Amino acid sequence: MKDLLVFLDGTSSDESRIAQAEALASRQDAFLTGLFCNALPEVMFASEAGMASIDVVSQMQDSSRAEGDAKAEALATRFSRLSVLNEIRRFDVYSSQMGLTLANEARTADVFIASRPYGHYNSHAEALEQVLFNSGRACLFVPPVGDPKPFDTVVLAWRNSREAARAVSEAMPILTKAKQVIVAMATEDGPPEEEGSMPGADISRYLTRHGANVELRTLAKWNHVGEALLNEVERAGADLLVMGGYGHSRFREWVLGGATRDILTRAEIPVLIAH
Repeated sequence: MKDLLVFLDGTSSDESRIAQAEALASRQDAFLTGLFCNALPEVMFASEAGMASIDVVSQMQDSSRAEGDAKAEALATRFSRLSVLNEIRRFDVYSSQMGLTLANEARTADVFIASRPYGHYNSHAEALEQVLFNSGRACLFVPPVGDPKPFDTVVLAWRNSREAARAVSEAMPILTKAKQVIVAMATEDGPPEEEGSMPGADISRYLTRHGANVELRTLAKWNHVGEALLNEVERAGADLLVMGGYGHSRFREWVLGGATRDILTRAEIPVLIAH
């Protein structure tokens, strides 16, 4: 990981994102780019008479850009104090275009960093979903508050799927530096050894060959995968959860799978997720 991108919107939530991004950039010796998206007001005219308000709309947008200037200046001051190489890019965009802008920028970064989409006030949840499903890059979703910690203990949510394999590939620089990687597989059934099988042996062997310190755990007899994984995260005292992002699009509405959405609503640690 040599190029990290952190989402900024000029609000107080930027601080936790910046702190997490700086810590990861420092650990990976990476360049950090702050992507400041200044949201412009969107106004729909209901009739021709509404065209008389164009001047008002123009004034609103000018005011928004002026507010963006002040936020950009404050962010530049904050970034000047970072311990890693960095830059800030600014985009003045309508809210409806923010997801596309973020996804386009994220494609040329190793990891996109933002606050988790759900479980707290977040006016950019839809835009963040578009990054997850459209950018082709990993997303690191961090809690809205909390200090960054080294990713010493990592829980890897594993199932034999394309999404999980992508997450492993994207997270490999972190997994190989962690002190412990717990490969966790949730199942409604009993322990697999009762059936004479050992699922997860292949991924454990693969990670071990890359230098990771791996422990395989089966989370048996859980009806809800999200609950099982969050319980394992707490039990292990994990610093990071790595998982595949499951879902699909329908008429531009992003629909996340139950376990994915559950974790991105409740996780109190960073979650690295790839689709």
